[in-house]
Amino acid sequence: MHRSTAASRLARKLAGALLIPGAMPILSHAFPDPRERVHVIGGWSAFSALALILGPLLGGMLLEATGWQSIFLINLPLGLLAMLLGAWGITERHYREQAALDRTGQVLSIAWLGALTYGLIALGSGGTPAWPPLVFALLAFIAFLAVEARAPRPLLPLRMFRERSFALVNLASLVLGFACYSSLFFFSLYLQQIQGWAAGASGWRMLPQFAAMGIVSLGFGRLSRHVPLRRLMLGGYMLAGLVLLATATLAPQTPYAIVGTLFGLLGVAMGLAVPATGLLAMASVGSERGAMASAIMNALRQAGMTLGVAVLGSVMSLRAAAMLERSGQVAALAAGFQLAMLLAGLACLAVALPLYWLPARQP
Repeated sequence: MHRSTAASRLARKLAGALLIPGAMPILSHAFPDPRERVHVIGGWSAFSALALILGPLLGGMLLEATGWQSIFLINLPLGLLAMLLGAWGITERHYREQAALDRTGQVLSIAWLGALTYGLIALGSGGTPAWPPLVFALLAFIAFLAVEARAPRPLLPLRMFRERSFALVNLASLVLGFACYSSLFFFSLYLQQIQGWAAGASGWRMLPQFAAMGIVSLGFGRLSRHVPLRRLMLGGYMLAGLVLLATATLAPQTPYAIVGTLFGLLGVAMGLAVPATGLLAMASVGSERGAMASAIMNALRQAGMTLGVAVLGSVMSLRAAAMLERSGQVAALAAGFQLAMLLAGLACLAVALPLYWLPARQP
């Protein structure tokens, strides 16, 4: 890998780490009325779904037309527009006493999560020994917890997890990334490597998921007037689990009518789960800790997505390798995909059970 490529990836990841956690606290401060806030955060989720729609579609078309390098150019005008609008419309707020000042915790968090991801990928590849990075990840994680328990301004305030609601919602956010967001990677593999569609055509075929997520997110505010947030969240995770279990039955010859329907239903589930998870995470702490709560929730969701791709990808690879001797490559990949989706669905259903006992708390 060229140094410039690695540096650009690092810069993009750092920018995303700064942007994503700040969105919900900004919206919460800009719209203090709880009823307005529900609508606005639902709209924010809808625009996130729109970005997920445009990403595969435009990316696939640019990839086929001009090469992979061109997919990064679209970020330039969008980034400039976002900076101009942000400078014009976002009011600055400071909670300096809540800001983390924990360099050791940051280093250790990168170390254990990176080593864990690397070890899980190595476990599925069958090449590099997996146990050294996994052992290192465990030791780094133990050290991370010890540092966080003693740091005066920790990166991850462990005391916040003593609040049962906050702990459950963040566990759900982790699973949301692990099962639902990582499924985008596997659906793309399914469409391209198992069903044989090109990159652009695969993007179009994933459209029902993102469109349904956007539509449901836009209507989330109206739904929340009649249904408590915790029930909407529970319904989202239950539906996601059932749909992912259904995708575990998809085969190379499955008609697109079935595939597209399942994608759409998963979009409905995410349209319920994403805004409800964010709103309940913010509601479980005071407004002065909203940015910290949002950062923790989003960090866990991103970590869940990373682990989902690593864990489920390794499961898929191991299952496919075991099946390859008895069947063709496509059938082996399909078997691996089915097992990965089965585990993703079970994860969603497992986290949905304790959500039923969340306090009926509105933001």
